Amino acid sequence: MIANPTNQTGEQLELRSRLSDMVQLHPWIETLASRHSIPSDMQFAIELCLEEVVSNVIRHGYGGTEDSWVIVRFATLRAGDFEFIVDDEAPRFNPLEAPEPKVINSDEEIRVGGQGIRLLRQFAKTVEYEETPKGNRLRMSFSPSQSAPGSK
Repeated sequence: MIANPTNQTGEQLELRSRLSDMVQLHPWIETLASRHSIPSDMQFAIELCLEEVVSNVIRHGYGGTEDSWVIVRFATLRAGDFEFIVDDEAPRFNPLEAPEPKVINSDEEIRVGGQGIRLLRQFAKTVEYEETPKGNRLRMSFSPSQSAPGSK
């Protein structure tokens, strides 16, 4: 973890573009949750969304290239609200422009993939995309009232 000098409550985690580096997410989020009194349901939502975003950047954005970086930054917005920002240098991709995935009903075979955007929209209070000079930035904010499934 590296302190972020521009935001006194901010921290960041630098991950190599390897799926194996994703094991660092869980303990980092647990530390943040403990330090900032993040409720367990919000912690679950944060972890789910970050795992989805980071794994997609590594798998699809970098396409197996292991010498790149994914930077995840954390900041407190106001009492009880938190923001996570994911920066990468992968080819530009705005997940918010992707079509809404088809809803899976109980009669259909469950398939892996294609539900990440739905998860982001369901669990994050806000999701914003920004093109950067070198790649992509995805901002996700979380609020206690938004983190429980079905709370939107």
